[in-house]
Amino acid sequence: MKLNLDVLPIKYWDMTTIISWLQRRIIVYSIMYYEMSESCITDKSFDELSHQLVELMNSNPQEVLEQTTYWYAMYDFDGSTGFDIPDRLTKSDRGYLTTIASHVQKQYRDSRYGNNK
Repeated sequence: MKLNLDVLPIKYWDMTTIISWLQRRIIVYSIMYYEMSESCITDKSFDELSHQLVELMNSNPQEVLEQTTYWYAMYDFDGSTGFDIPDRLTKSDRGYLTTIASHVQKQYRDSRYGNNK
């Protein structure tokens, strides 16, 4: 489930936006998995996204990384796990991303179990 950087609109995003977007996805999936005990992606897909993020973090200058939205929580992310990331978030970011995770969880459950209400 590696992100294709050559599709619209991603191909027009700058690297700060791409890395921030991947960070947000990894955090949302981590909240779902570790705090809501549910996942909408496979472990393999999570690993692929995580490793793609690590590759981008390793291949971009520190100045770019420090401008990303969640750098303060993911500065040492190595792709092995996301269990501690939610605890590093500010209160407002944690609330925001937990809300997103709840919406993703609802959509996943609705699509999986046929609840289209």
